[in-house]
Amino acid sequence: MRAGILICLCLGLSAVASAEWKEGLTVPGEPRDVRAWEPFTVAIAHSTGAELHVNEEQRANRNLSPAVGTLLLTSGCFAGVRNDGVIFAFDNCLPGGSIIPDLPTATTTEVRRVMQTASGTGYAAIAVDTNDILLLHATASETATFPWPTRVLETSEYRATSVMGVTESAGGVSHAVVPVIGPQNLLYIRADKREASFSMNTALTTQPLQTVDLIPTSGLFPILLAGNADGLFRAPLSAAPVPGDFSRVTLVDSGPVNIVSVDVNTEQSTGRGTGFGLAVGTRNGGEHVVLGAVPTGSASDSGMTWRVHPAFANASLPVSDPFDQVSCVDSSFCVITLRNQGQNVIYYVNAVAPVFGAIPDPVLIDEGTTRTLEVTASDEDGDAVRVSADVGATPLTVNATPGMDAVSLSLTAPEVCETTTTQFTVFASDGLGAHDRQTPVTVRIENTEGPGAPGVLPLQGTTSAGGSSLVFTASPSAGVCESVDYVWSTPPGQPMLQTEEAGRIATFTPPEFLCSATGARYTYEVRARDKGRIPSEATAISVDVQPWGKPAAPFALNTVRQVRSGSTVELRPEALHACEATAGLPQVDTVWRLPDGGSVPPGLSVKDGAGTPVDLSSPVTAQVLQVSAEGCGLASLTLVVRNRMTVDGVGVVEGPEVPVRVDAQPEAEDVSAASLDLSMSVTGGGQDVEATLGTSLRCPGAYALKARMFLESADGVQLASQVVPVPGVWRFQLPAVCSPTAYTVRGELFSDVATPVEAGRARQTLTAEARAVSLGEVEGEALVARCGEGAKTTLTQRIPPDACTDVDVSWSRESGPALAQDDLSGPSVTVATRETGLQELVGTSLSLRVTADAGGGNAATRVHTVPIVADPFVEVAHSTEASSGQETGLVGVVVQLSNTTDCGVTGLRYVERVEGMELVPGSVKVAGATLAEQSTEGGFQVEGVALAAHETRTLTYVVRPRLLSSPRFAGEVFLNGVPVSGASSSEQPSSCGCSQGGSGAALFGLLAVAQWLRRRRDGTRR
Repeated sequence: MRAGILICLCLGLSAVASAEWKEGLTVPGEPRDVRAWEPFTVAIAHSTGAELHVNEEQRANRNLSPAVGTLLLTSGCFAGVRNDGVIFAFDNCLPGGSIIPDLPTATTTEVRRVMQTASGTGYAAIAVDTNDILLLHATASETATFPWPTRVLETSEYRATSVMGVTESAGGVSHAVVPVIGPQNLLYIRADKREASFSMNTALTTQPLQTVDLIPTSGLFPILLAGNADGLFRAPLSAAPVPGDFSRVTLVDSGPVNIVSVDVNTEQSTGRGTGFGLAVGTRNGGEHVVLGAVPTGSASDSGMTWRVHPAFANASLPVSDPFDQVSCVDSSFCVITLRNQGQNVIYYVNAVAPVFGAIPDPVLIDEGTTRTLEVTASDEDGDAVRVSADVGATPLTVNATPGMDAVSLSLTAPEVCETTTTQFTVFASDGLGAHDRQTPVTVRIENTEGPGAPGVLPLQGTTSAGGSSLVFTASPSAGVCESVDYVWSTPPGQPMLQTEEAGRIATFTPPEFLCSATGARYTYEVRARDKGRIPSEATAISVDVQPWGKPAAPFALNTVRQVRSGSTVELRPEALHACEATAGLPQVDTVWRLPDGGSVPPGLSVKDGAGTPVDLSSPVTAQVLQVSAEGCGLASLTLVVRNRMTVDGVGVVEGPEVPVRVDAQPEAEDVSAASLDLSMSVTGGGQDVEATLGTSLRCPGAYALKARMFLESADGVQLASQVVPVPGVWRFQLPAVCSPTAYTVRGELFSDVATPVEAGRARQTLTAEARAVSLGEVEGEALVARCGEGAKTTLTQRIPPDACTDVDVSWSRESGPALAQDDLSGPSVTVATRETGLQELVGTSLSLRVTADAGGGNAATRVHTVPIVADPFVEVAHSTEASSGQETGLVGVVVQLSNTTDCGVTGLRYVERVEGMELVPGSVKVAGATLAEQSTEGGFQVEGVALAAHETRTLTYVVRPRLLSSPRFAGEVFLNGVPVSGASSSEQPSSCGCSQGGSGAALFGLLAVAQWLRRRRDGTRR
């Protein structure tokens, strides 16, 4: 639910809700009287009691039966009034009592209606003994005093009804209207006095009144609204004897309505819209209807027009007499009671402000005309909207015709001197001042009429072609609008006028040429414009111009003529005079000269039209000059030229001087027909090619000639390309080939200018000589033999850079061990022996024949020999033993030789290097057997050592240490001259005399050597 839009579900039909209704409350019994004191502050009297509700919550209640009215004092005390006048106050805020004074002669009394004004002044209509009436009055301070003190009327002339209306006017004056049954059916009470007794016009209605309401105005008297089965009526009240005449209220599009209750108030409203309220009743034989008041501009006009309230139009209401009373307050809140004992109270809130419909922006009006503008507004609550306008200080004349939710504005625009924008304000009001809305309306008054025609001095002038200018001055005419500028118009084909000072001054400049022996007359018009730039009627002037004007420039500025070598160009003036085709024009001559300091360049010659050479050292008069050039050289000649004529009565008239240049260039040739000449020489062993490019053109340097050159294979594959100037040379290399190969050299001649011109083509065939096949060295390691695996290595045959590379390479064994694979091919091969033993492989070599073949007999062969070696497979370990006994200073050396493979070997050569000691000759033994050693530099060697698979043999020998030297031992084993041992290990001699080797073999040797030495000494002594 949007803010402020309330819903009521009413008893009697299915619960269908209107978006502006709100279920108020349910009171027990049947409502008898309702009063809205403030928005959502509602007092209700009903058949079983009285209640006060604030913001939809019950604040006070008293049970009494039946209640016919309520009292709410300024102190906040709330009480219900029973039909016998007894007061029942909430929380005993009032003493007990009755508002009815003691009537000794009366047998019965009944309160028919009791009401209070906004400030608390009370009125009560009491039926006494059925046929009498008692009207009571109590001020706000007296309403708590019982009985009420003032008897306004006590008579049997009238009988009381349950209908009453009260209000207050400015100054707190209270008013009441009481419908009665009697000779007059309305009593008007002002304060506590009867002001008038009167009846409604029977021509309007004869039905009894069911409701009345008083609308306060700014004057002394309120407006009376009265409703009955014939509708709603209105009359301004006045003092006695008779108030103003009644009139029927306008009900828009509703048809006749039986009005049962009405309430209109002007509180919280403004002059933009006042008179907010509702009227309830039935129409069309029982259809329940709610009417809304249309706001007006003043309280005295309020309540004049009503319409069916759309918020209630589709509401689901009880089927029989649902409406009882309506009470509204502050132009924002109404409460309606229903004549049943169920859901019987409805709240309605004026929650939403009006909005304007679309308004043109701006509104356009031509000056001096009238336009009608309708401004509309709507209210989402469905309340009627008053639309009004405040024209303020606008120059427009505005007449407003109000309509329903709209105003029709007749806008009359005054005469303006410029387009004028003005504004006025429109307002929309639904009767609540806080909801007043306004928006500006922008109106643009279009300036459509101009000022009066201007004056001009002079109106006619005379000059000659190419002569003096004429000045014309415009002045404003009398009129309402001031002339701010002037606009001159020129017919097509006439010289334009130059204006200044906002067009007040116009200058006529005669044409340079006038091709008419009789001259010409030109006419112009001028119009004044006002601030809005609207032109006036035209004023005409005329100008007479005499012929002929100066001669024309013989050539256009920066004219250049071209002449080719060996050719002649003719220089003939392009123009003599603008009027040269006109009869009567005087003769025009052409004068030629060199520019100051100029000369005729070499290679060019100048003649007149008859072919006679001319001397340009002084000006020459001639109709034509001829300039000739030869050769391919570039040259340029500039001449200064002018036309002149003699006019009777004037003398010599000269035109402007202009330069004309002649550029000599080589003779024009057809580049597209030029041929491309191509010759080639081959150097650098048949690879480097030099192509010389030429052309058939005589002067090729003038055409920026170039050639696109291409080298292509026989199958059309492009191998090289270059753009080469022509004449010029293209240098390139032929590919290296292994057999004679044909190539095509192709050229495309073109002129490399802004728009290239294609020319001749050339093509030649070259044959590249075959390169010889050649083999270089082989890259790779020696074959490495491993027990049980054979010998293996990878070899790569290198091709020299200058040899043929497109070859098939094959390998074959020349000598050496048999191979696991006899036929090998390719630049790189892996070679492996079939034999897997070490004895048979190590120390031998393998010779391989390599053949490279390019086909066609172009081949080469080379033999490479590769040795076979082995990874170390014999381990060498050294140990020493010191001597004992008498022979001291000797050391035994033990060498352990270990075969680490599964292959047994024989014929090993062992080489021992000894440092810091001397070998004792004859002391070398292997496995206890003496071997003859051979001395070598730094040691000795023995031959014929055999090692079975994984066998270790001991070699021993004896050495004598040298003084001051550290002994070192190292040994190496060779098989077929190839080293097969790894690094050896050695130990220092021990002084303890025990074997460091652990075998005793060295010790045994030492003893033998000692005995031998003793025998040798003994023999020497003998």
